[in-house]
Amino acid sequence: MPIPYLGSKRKSAGLIYQTIKNLNPNTSLLVDLFCGGFAVGEYFLKQGWRVIANDKNKYVITLLKKIIFEGLDEKVKNEFVTREKFYDVINNPQKYEDWYVGYIQCIWSFGNTQKNYLYGKEVEEYKKAGHELVVFLNPASLTNLFPNFSFYFQKILKLNSVNKRRIALGKVMKKFNKNFLTRLPHIEQIERLQHLERLDYFYITEKIKKINIKSFVEFYDKDYKEVEIPKEAVVYCDPPYEGRAEYAEDNFNHKEFWDYVRELSKTNKVYVSEYKAPADFKIVLKFKQNSSLLGGQNNNQPDECLFTYGKP
Repeated sequence: MPIPYLGSKRKSAGLIYQTIKNLNPNTSLLVDLFCGGFAVGEYFLKQGWRVIANDKNKYVITLLKKIIFEGLDEKVKNEFVTREKFYDVINNPQKYEDWYVGYIQCIWSFGNTQKNYLYGKEVEEYKKAGHELVVFLNPASLTNLFPNFSFYFQKILKLNSVNKRRIALGKVMKKFNKNFLTRLPHIEQIERLQHLERLDYFYITEKIKKINIKSFVEFYDKDYKEVEIPKEAVVYCDPPYEGRAEYAEDNFNHKEFWDYVRELSKTNKVYVSEYKAPADFKIVLKFKQNSSLLGGQNNNQPDECLFTYGKP
């Protein structure tokens, strides 16, 4: 699974892949020009394509490389990051390794916006206590907060995985209407990173083959216009969406971007995810995409589209 990321196409990656594949049956190289959390690139990779992935956020790119090529230390994944630590990393990234900044941005920010801490001040203590029970098998803090639930916490300790303990704690809290502790989203998101760590070997065609992952994927943290595009590649673009404040990034120049796509389309097939496009672009796919800022609900969002220049 890809890393958690605002606007991630995780649930739509299969549709995007099938559409592009059907339109380009003789191609097996993808340039994912705004790869974000690597949702689309990872899907193509697992189908046996070579992938060139780029994103301007150097911290996220370094995190992806760290996870896939090296793996994360268990100490990092087991750490509960406090509000104080989060803002120190966000405000002083030069003090930390780049991959760690990316990790904090993606795992510990609310709605994966990379700006605000994941938990409100009123629930942080409870989330940390739940973390200590689920990850470190230490029920002391949670028992102090909920002494009448000690029996249930002891039962949870007997479960043999973090995932099982996380789910069991959520059920207990829901039973007693303690809804602020029914989820530990940072643990859910860390579990997704562990799937990416297993990409050192992956499925290709109908067989499992041992393949050096570095020969199938390259990562860059450049401006999209600076990425070298091989002529045989299909290009996928998921830029900041025009007119959507949650996707705003560095005053992204949309007119310049569409002009770039027109020019690149002279040599490559280019596909763009957006809500809308200039009149000379055609829709090849429509799909629903839920907002991570709005709890994963549709909230009457318009259909997202996959555009290509001219006739598909």
